Amino acid sequence: MRMKILRRVCFMALLATLLAGCNAALQRGMVGPMYVSTARPAISLTAKDMPLLEGGQGQCNLTWTSVMGGLPVSVWLAAYGQGTPQSPLAIVAQAELPQRWYWNSDSTPPFSVDHATEIIGDTEFSASTFIVNSSRDPFSLLAGVQPDTPPVRWLVRSFSSRVNFNLGKVILEYREPLPEQMAFLDVLTIAQTDQLKAFEQRARNAFVVGGVPENLTGLTDPYLKKVLWQFMDQRFLGTVSQYDSFRAN
Repeated sequence: MRMKILRRVCFMALLATLLAGCNAALQRGMVGPMYVSTARPAISLTAKDMPLLEGGQGQCNLTWTSVMGGLPVSVWLAAYGQGTPQSPLAIVAQAELPQRWYWNSDSTPPFSVDHATEIIGDTEFSASTFIVNSSRDPFSLLAGVQPDTPPVRWLVRSFSSRVNFNLGKVILEYREPLPEQMAFLDVLTIAQTDQLKAFEQRARNAFVVGGVPENLTGLTDPYLKKVLWQFMDQRFLGTVSQYDSFRAN
């Protein structure tokens, strides 16, 4: 009996040590204009040839889940562009769920087209193209859209990759103002047009996905005040499920 208790104590001590080591090694935040995560996965994300607007972290609540008050999701992200409704906007993000939950889908909204698997850096992403309206959009302020102005619509190419056994997700999103030729559309109905192909090539070239730099001096993760967290939901993040719990006899 005493030996059994001793083994259990040793196991718990070892587990605590491992968890402490993992937490100590995990850093996430901004190093200059680059978002960096040192673990789960070790990755860096940034936009190419676009100035950083803001970078940091926050939390949203997925209210459509069974959790009272909404399921809390931790999100780190950075936005790049000129900060005007008439200019492109690029977003890189990493979202992580609480234990016992997992991402059950990629960030592929309804009425999207040109679904594909894209490789950026060494990371595989699921990609799709769709239209987004600035009403109830979490990034409208970052794009320079004010609450008292008419809504703006964008053409969007989204890239998502589930990581860390579906506990985390990496999302890249590139936006341009909706072209005048598409202004009559509420949703995209025709795929693989020359105009969409050119846009999707620009989106693919907008991002740099790489490894973690050796020097993380100055890493910061401020709270992002210009992100409208109350509007961040499955339209950007995708959907989740809860692992079935069971009791072993």
